[in-house]
Amino acid sequence: MKSSRLVKQSAIRAGAMAVVKLIGLIGRVILTRLVGAEGIGLYQMAYSFYGLLLMIFGGLPTALAIITAKKPWLGWHFFKSLSLIAMMLGGILSLVVFWNASALSIVLGNPGLQYALRSLAPAIFAAPLLGLLRGYLQGLERFNIIAVSEVIEQGSRIFAMLLIAGYLLSQGIDIAVGGGVLATFIGALISFTLLTIYVSADQRKHPITPLPAHKLPFGWLFKASFIISLTRLLIPASDFIDAILIPGRLKAAGYDTSQATAMYGVITGMAAIIVYTPTLVTQALSHTVTIRMANYWQRKLWPQFHKLFSLSLEAAWLWGLSSAIYMYVYASELSLFIFNTSEAAKPIQYLAILPVIVGFRELSTSILWSQDIKKITFFGLLIGIICSIIIQYVLIAIPGFGYIGAALGILVMEILSSLWNYYALKIKFVSALKFVPYLILDTLVLIGAMYLIHSLSSWWNDGPISLVGFLLETILFFCAAGAFMYVRFKGKILAG
Repeated sequence: MKSSRLVKQSAIRAGAMAVVKLIGLIGRVILTRLVGAEGIGLYQMAYSFYGLLLMIFGGLPTALAIITAKKPWLGWHFFKSLSLIAMMLGGILSLVVFWNASALSIVLGNPGLQYALRSLAPAIFAAPLLGLLRGYLQGLERFNIIAVSEVIEQGSRIFAMLLIAGYLLSQGIDIAVGGGVLATFIGALISFTLLTIYVSADQRKHPITPLPAHKLPFGWLFKASFIISLTRLLIPASDFIDAILIPGRLKAAGYDTSQATAMYGVITGMAAIIVYTPTLVTQALSHTVTIRMANYWQRKLWPQFHKLFSLSLEAAWLWGLSSAIYMYVYASELSLFIFNTSEAAKPIQYLAILPVIVGFRELSTSILWSQDIKKITFFGLLIGIICSIIIQYVLIAIPGFGYIGAALGILVMEILSSLWNYYALKIKFVSALKFVPYLILDTLVLIGAMYLIHSLSSWWNDGPISLVGFLLETILFFCAAGAFMYVRFKGKILAG
């Protein structure tokens, strides 16, 4: 019964995450068509800086959730005390960013960023408070209201962003993007208001006796928070380094500031968005199976654990391979029909294999975490990021290697992280070799399906493929891929 409840909670969380990311993707696509490659480059640079700053508070919500799950009354007292700390630190940080936006934009390599940084300043104050409130509710296992708040926050943020950016577009791209990111604060404020009303009503029903602040074990909380923040800091830090490194090295290759920002926008705001989108499926799968696998591991149910392990990796492989083949073949159409430019076509092809690699990394990370192995995934990701930085620093500055160097850096980071996880899982090389024929067969079948659909499409496409033709071919390919996956997994799902 408990296991069923955990799986249900995990599914709710994964579903909300998928909806939030889907809304974000739609908003990002529309914004890209509004402000172009340079505008989305400014947007990405501003958000990489914003994400890095938020990691100062990153571990507190999770640490608060852990202690609230163990002692709800203690979690409430922690929440009140930590909220005061977050208000002071967030307020100071917000004012510093607002007053020094011009200087920070020069440090980041683009003076046009000052408008976006000023607009993000209020969100720097609001976001930590919202994170703490969600952390407290997570500890109470109120996943439904958290999911609702995330969807409402994202929906209101995207709506306000597009409305403001569209209105200010006539005043220039810098100002339009700057005004658009103010929507981050608007979304956070709406979500925080909703959760505050919910918590206030809950507190009236279940009042908690006050406790002096000096009796709270802040030492344990801040220590746990620091460890969690350190782990989660890697990806935002990597994004922030990319925001400085990629445009900077493109300038060294001879591009001006506008061209460098636009190329950065193409690789991170267009191509990366497209190739990482299929991983929403593997993320949802990862969140759904992790709880069950942790339960099997804790109860020493080794056959069930390994069966689910094998089934999950097989599903991630087939979905990732299908997505990779599709994106490589239709890179030009995806770039043109989604972003209204052909500039992202080559970068999409360079990164097309990512759904396979990322799917394995996410699932292997979940499997290791279910076995309470956490440090190895941290070091694997750290090594991947370091190698990525070195590769990008060297290659991007070479004329003509801008997109190739940036894409290769991203690929190396993901590949090394995945290989590190593979080593940690202690899968014997000989055992892995027996799956090679099946992997080759899967690849040939899916490539054959794509070739057949391409051949059939020549009957109704005399010239360049139309939007309707593209959608029809997309449906046909994924129907064929879905049918193949159904045959492969028939009888396995119920057994797993």
